[in-house]
Amino acid sequence: MTDSHNQIELKNPVIAAILAFLIPGAGHFYQGRTFKAAIYCFCIMSTFFCGMALGDWKTVYYQSEPGKRNLGYFAQVGVGLPALPALIQTSRYNKAMNPDNLARNGANARYFDSHPYPQEMPLEAPFQGTLLDRGDDGKNISGELDGIIKLKTIPGEFGPEISGTFEGTLDNKPIDTLNLSDPIGMGPQLKGDSRRLLECAVVREVDGRRTDTGHIEGSIPRPFLNWFEMPLTNHALDDVNKKLGKRYEFAVVFTWIAGLLNLLVIWDAFDGPAYGRGDEEENASPDNEPTPTKT
Repeated sequence: MTDSHNQIELKNPVIAAILAFLIPGAGHFYQGRTFKAAIYCFCIMSTFFCGMALGDWKTVYYQSEPGKRNLGYFAQVGVGLPALPALIQTSRYNKAMNPDNLARNGANARYFDSHPYPQEMPLEAPFQGTLLDRGDDGKNISGELDGIIKLKTIPGEFGPEISGTFEGTLDNKPIDTLNLSDPIGMGPQLKGDSRRLLECAVVREVDGRRTDTGHIEGSIPRPFLNWFEMPLTNHALDDVNKKLGKRYEFAVVFTWIAGLLNLLVIWDAFDGPAYGRGDEEENASPDNEPTPTKT
């Protein structure tokens, strides 16, 4: 006899499997199996994002260049939506790093020290870095800068030039506004790091002439969509391994485990519980009960 009260309705198993892939536990929620949905979602997502956080949010990416494909991503992508942006990011990255695009945008280096792209101007961003300058009187000025940098394009004698200012503190003390000018170098727009390198010249009026007296170097924030799950260069991967050591390896393994565990969740949503769904026929019935042994 079937116990309809305990029967599990899987609904459309294909839809359930797709939902379970996209968001761990979503397939079970669709089927009304809310307790399992909550358990799966919490355990898998917490494992995945724990790995992301442990690895400074640089553990999940897909590198599609020949000879540089990170096969571990195919375990991570099992977690669904949280890992899928890597596929879009690698496409954006490869397009931006195309030699034709680099030349068109005026970049003079593949990974660092490219000239700001025209479409990025004007730019205003928080800046953290260092100052090395000889000042108006020739005395060296140096220290840690923290403040706001502003850059814009202005007409120049030989074409457009970049000019700007820095306002903030030097070694936590207010500093007069610094005037900035070319040469200016910035890291690439797209890179797997939340900070973007920036350096530029400091200019002052010396003997009635506008003269380069030093430079600042540091970084500005990179927009979230320009670094999250972006491919890592060999240099960036070396840096993160030096900084985190074994912690980075553990972080990567956490994301692999999360993706592989969700494969089991997808199967459970598609095919139901391993030990039945509550709609199996009773093995025993009054007609075939075993005859008691006489003693």
